[in-house]
Amino acid sequence: MTAAGFGLEGVAGVDEVGRGPLAGPVVTAAVILDPRRPIVGLADSKALSAARR
Repeated sequence: MTAAGFGLEGVAGVDEVGRGPLAGPVVTAAVILDPRRPIVGLADSKALSAARR
């Protein structure tokens, strides 16, 4: 099922990276992309090799 199937118009993707509040800084980001305008080559970075990332 897709987000549209649930009647949702937008879905935010959220991610974080860092050591955590006890050991160092944390950076977070969120994005909402237009599903009608796909970005060629956009994929899960964990599915890419380290060299490709």
